[in-house]
Amino acid sequence: MEDNNIKSHSVLLYNTQNIDAQLLKASFSIRKKEYQRIWKDIQTSEMTHPETHYLIQGVRGAGKTTLLSRLSYEVAEDEKLSKWLIPILLNEEEYGILSLFTFWLRISEKLAEHDAQLYSELFQQVLSLEDDAVVAWELIQHYLDKNKQKIIVFVDNLGELFKDFDDIEHAQLREVLSLQPHIRLIGGSSQSLEAHFDVSAPFYQFFKLINLKSINETEMHELLRSLAQQTNEESIKTIEEIINEHPERIEAVRRLTDGVPRTIVLLFQIIMEGAKESSYAYLEETIDKTTPLYKHRMDDLSRQQKAIVHTITMNWDAMSTKEIAEQTRLPSKTVSAQLVKLQQQWIVDKIETNTKNHLYIVKERFFNIWYLMRYGNQTDKRRVLWLTRFLESWCDERELSERFVNAAFNIENNQINVSDVYFNALLASKKIDSEIKKSIVDSMKFEAKVGIINYQDSEYKNIELPLREFINKYEIENAYQLLEDNFNKLTIRDYLFNLHTLFLANPEKFIPEVYGLKLFKKTNFAPLEASYLLSIVFNNNCYEYKKVFYTILSEVIKNVDIELGRIAIVHSYCIYSLWNNDFESFKSFYEEMKKVDFLEELSKIDNEDMFYIFFENIIIMLLSKGQIEICFNMVTESEFKEELKPFYYATVSFFKDERQQEYLRMGPELKGTVDEILQKVEEYRVKYA
Repeated sequence: MEDNNIKSHSVLLYNTQNIDAQLLKASFSIRKKEYQRIWKDIQTSEMTHPETHYLIQGVRGAGKTTLLSRLSYEVAEDEKLSKWLIPILLNEEEYGILSLFTFWLRISEKLAEHDAQLYSELFQQVLSLEDDAVVAWELIQHYLDKNKQKIIVFVDNLGELFKDFDDIEHAQLREVLSLQPHIRLIGGSSQSLEAHFDVSAPFYQFFKLINLKSINETEMHELLRSLAQQTNEESIKTIEEIINEHPERIEAVRRLTDGVPRTIVLLFQIIMEGAKESSYAYLEETIDKTTPLYKHRMDDLSRQQKAIVHTITMNWDAMSTKEIAEQTRLPSKTVSAQLVKLQQQWIVDKIETNTKNHLYIVKERFFNIWYLMRYGNQTDKRRVLWLTRFLESWCDERELSERFVNAAFNIENNQINVSDVYFNALLASKKIDSEIKKSIVDSMKFEAKVGIINYQDSEYKNIELPLREFINKYEIENAYQLLEDNFNKLTIRDYLFNLHTLFLANPEKFIPEVYGLKLFKKTNFAPLEASYLLSIVFNNNCYEYKKVFYTILSEVIKNVDIELGRIAIVHSYCIYSLWNNDFESFKSFYEEMKKVDFLEELSKIDNEDMFYIFFENIIIMLLSKGQIEICFNMVTESEFKEELKPFYYATVSFFKDERQQEYLRMGPELKGTVDEILQKVEEYRVKYA
């Protein structure tokens, strides 16, 4: 019996055509839509007339080879098709094909391998020819007619193949594919097929294009699970654990690597080697494993191309031709000419602008990150570190809640003080589940010396039923009295929500100034409890209190030093000033924060999450309130543009002037995150109008 703990299959990064057909089919977990689209066409075509030919495009590692192999195997195993349609799968690298004649020679050889009895004579006849491509095809056509069969040819790296053909050979191949129903071509290319886009070329707009886009988070999980199932039971357990317990770590890597499947396979191998404590650790390992591949790619470039690629990668964001020329000290015409070639090689992408000054960016984003990490200085590497941590923080909610619970546990055990800056920041975070906050705060029992109310068990359930009975009978005075009699028994949250229930039942009776002050007194004005109350009110949009609490905060903040130990109150004041549309006060307070180096100190602390927690709601509130200039200055005039890069690009997207062009410089690895930020801005725009 096979031991499930023994690795059953190795995971191949390259040459996936060498994978056993059944294993490949079993592990085929992504590119299913593209597969179904092409397969349905193949399956329903009888090839009585010349058929549509496909070109599958995608960066290296996008899954082209696997998709072509999957289609080839399916044709071979289809009982109906295999009787008359022969799949010919060429290797990813066909070094022996240098001309159209050698292309036909290779096909005749493959036919002989498929059925020696029917096609070995064909192969010998083509082999005896003297580089006559026309006669070679006529012989292939004759034998196919004779045997009442047709061929479907799967060619990876079609762009490389076409490069070796001259103009006459291109025209001859185009004629065969256009007029003959005996052959169908499904190609793959990791570079732009110049022949398809050149209006003067024979293959101009000849193929139906299938573009392989980045895989999303769900597809990544499917791929990782599929790879684990190919391996062993322990691998399945490990993958399920990281997907369920630390999804943000692998999601950050997926976004940074632009969702290239081959990189996710690398990530799987790294996970199997042992769990890592952060996304950055996974990123470093992945970079190490891709070094041979990417170094080879750089070595293949000309000297001028290397200089141009170096300049663009070190900048990370997209650059104009003029900017590249200035930094490389190459003439603009030379740079422009080389950029065209780099686009054709799918190393560089052109981003169209509304001017003649288009922008250029490295196409494969992980290649850019690899280059920064391998050849950049400490500042360059830190840019990657900050972005990784930002994505990890942005994607994760579960871990923040876990950290909050751990911080509360440390307070209970006197390992940290209740005023600990990290605990206060976590408490103010909207990402932490409100019920987790409530249960933790309700369960805390601190002595009076730390300024925290000694909570009793919540009486909410005992009060809720009689309270609602009073409301249903319109006995509002009795309801208020019940609430007041139990003031000290209820938690802040329960008292607030009960009070809000009464307000909805009888808004005329509700006086925000009176009950807002009462709520604040319930906190004893302790920073921890006050920030908890303020976060509940803000997160639940209890707008009735926003003015009175802001008034109280405005007085409190006068007597509070702007320091990390007061971060929760500082953060609350910033949020409430924006909620109340007091933008001038916010600007003044923000300038005070800069004067005392509050933000700089915040960026230096060990818990980077706190940095993002502090900025997230503030920036999103600014954008939702239309305060784009304040937000732009806040990000660009400080030292935190790199740390807050997704917020920077979200901000510039709102400009109506030339600054909006900055948005086009953004790498695609940030698009998903920036889109989520913009979606949240729209939610805030409605919620906190």
